[in-house]
Amino acid sequence: LGARLAALAGRLVGDLGAVRCHVAPAYPPEYGAFGVYARGYHRALAQQLAALAQRALPVPDLYLLLDWHSNTYPREVLGHPEVGALLQAQALGPLLPPETQRGLESSCIAAVKAKVEVAVAQELQLSEDTWAEEATSQELQEGLATRVTGLLRAHVDRAPQITPEFGMEMAHSLLGVLVTFLHSFQRKVERFLEAPAEATPPDGATGRAIALVNCCPPFRAFAERLAQFGHPESEEPRRQAHAALDKVTRLCNHVLTQRLFEDLKPYFNKLMKRKWLTSSDAFDTIVMLITSFTQKLRPLRPEPYQVLVSEVHRRVLIEYVRPLMQVRLVCTSAKMRARVAARLGDEARQLRELFSRLDSASPWLDSVVPRLRELLVLEDTAALQMEVGVLARDFPDVRREHVAAMLDVRGLRGQAVRQEILGVLQDVEPGPPRHR
Repeated sequence: LGARLAALAGRLVGDLGAVRCHVAPAYPPEYGAFGVYARGYHRALAQQLAALAQRALPVPDLYLLLDWHSNTYPREVLGHPEVGALLQAQALGPLLPPETQRGLESSCIAAVKAKVEVAVAQELQLSEDTWAEEATSQELQEGLATRVTGLLRAHVDRAPQITPEFGMEMAHSLLGVLVTFLHSFQRKVERFLEAPAEATPPDGATGRAIALVNCCPPFRAFAERLAQFGHPESEEPRRQAHAALDKVTRLCNHVLTQRLFEDLKPYFNKLMKRKWLTSSDAFDTIVMLITSFTQKLRPLRPEPYQVLVSEVHRRVLIEYVRPLMQVRLVCTSAKMRARVAARLGDEARQLRELFSRLDSASPWLDSVVPRLRELLVLEDTAALQMEVGVLARDFPDVRREHVAAMLDVRGLRGQAVRQEILGVLQDVEPGPPRHR
């Protein structure tokens, strides 16, 4: 087809060049001889293209015909130095009617969609067959993400070279293909990670979860690229693509953190008891286990690493505060209260420094323990009331029972004072919820 179109363009330029030089001068100017020939050749060429447009063309030929009509013909024929200006002066119009061009574009988009859907499904199946093997993270993410996005990219790059509008429609269609693929990817990851794997060593499960979650950033970036072509209906498939990748990230993070929190549980259970006041062993072990765990996360890409560390940060703070809410320790004197407050302050500092080193994206969590500590340190009832009000405003999850538990730990028994402090919660207007 390419050779045929090139021959047609060459014949048109050559013949009209001969008309310009040898035929048109033989006629009076008012006859417009060149225009007569130009319109005749234009009609004949339009008929040739219309006949080609009626055929069931393969994708490469559809691209070729569309590109020749929109770019090659205007550039090499209408832009030809010898006859181009004369042709443009005739206002000949497009070779193909707009509806015929749109039909060709629609046919090309549909053919590309059908072809790519099959290809990416095959890639996913080939990749899934290797998940149970000892494949490295790099092999999996490069094998799946690179090949799938490569199959889509070939068309995302090609279509806009024809016209921007065609590029936008092609990108929107491929975004739909990507969404379908990502839903399938999500389901397969879910089945794979939730399948019984008694024989799989923990390190093997960790490596596979890292490999799978590392596929998400390139898919997410490519979904963004497709949505940025600006199709008016691109927002919903974009949201669906992100939702599927978020689900994969959560599934993999659960696998990655499950063993960590199983290991941490007995040490969290030792916190906020009398022995905790005299020994830092349990807390030191918690810090050591978290540090050791994060060292295994080095193969993670930055995006899933940030999500995972922020989730670990959140859950560690919850598990650290839980023993306080369970009132395992009740202060029987001002001296004991000072010791508990000092220990909370020191461990809050260590947690803040730990998660700062780990680049947690949720530094606001670091203020939770110091703010609860203030409920043990403050002496004046009015100051306690103010702190409770600010705490409830800044942390909308804070409830009456949480503050009551801290007052129990404080050893505050007087019902009148307790009611004065707890009554503040009824008048507080919650602030915007923290990002979680």
